[in-house]
Amino acid sequence: MHLSIIDEGQGMPRETLRRIFEPFFTTKGVGKGTGLGLAQVYGFTRASGGDVRVDSEPGRGATVSLYLPRSAKALAPVARKGADTPKPSQRGERNGRVLLVEDEDSVATLVGEMLQELGYEVLRAASAAAALRALEAEREFVLVFSDMVMPGRESGMDLAREVSKRRPDLPVVLTTGFSEAAAQAREQGFRLLMKPYRIEALATALEAARRQRRSSAAAE
Repeated sequence: MHLSIIDEGQGMPRETLRRIFEPFFTTKGVGKGTGLGLAQVYGFTRASGGDVRVDSEPGRGATVSLYLPRSAKALAPVARKGADTPKPSQRGERNGRVLLVEDEDSVATLVGEMLQELGYEVLRAASAAAALRALEAEREFVLVFSDMVMPGRESGMDLAREVSKRRPDLPVVLTTGFSEAAAQAREQGFRLLMKPYRIEALATALEAARRQRRSSAAAE
């Protein structure tokens, strides 16, 4: 099956077109877009055995074409009321609670699901100020995972500095898709995970941060 969606907007340059399916990539300002819409379309289409293509030029709008296979399978029978349903599997053991700091609801939902799949419990804060209040109220967190660029007076970098002062035992991992912010984090010695990232890279970054903190504590 072939389905095309056509618009008459401003179109996209080739540089943007090459990146439109990257998770978290967006040309919109902070708080105005997540960069997940087309990434989800791509993931759904590929998972269904199909493909998606986008044709666009500046000033000529865009055409999004979905190519989906026709299914010959019969519809699955409707489950009986009260029938047992399989529970979703979880990867690994329970690894403790992570404070996830992310202002975009859809991004927080996606990343929260990834963290839960890795065996973490998740508490989400939508700003640096809310994250600090959460840290004051609870000490059971094993790690802080924060976006760097957020609306408000305090950025993820400000949060990381404050956490290092208040809770030097608590590892912090920052994430961003902006190269300038990434360079700032690296210069100040904070562990960084660049967007877009897959769940495997997220698992590696979090475990490396926790392992480094454990090693530092043992050496003191």
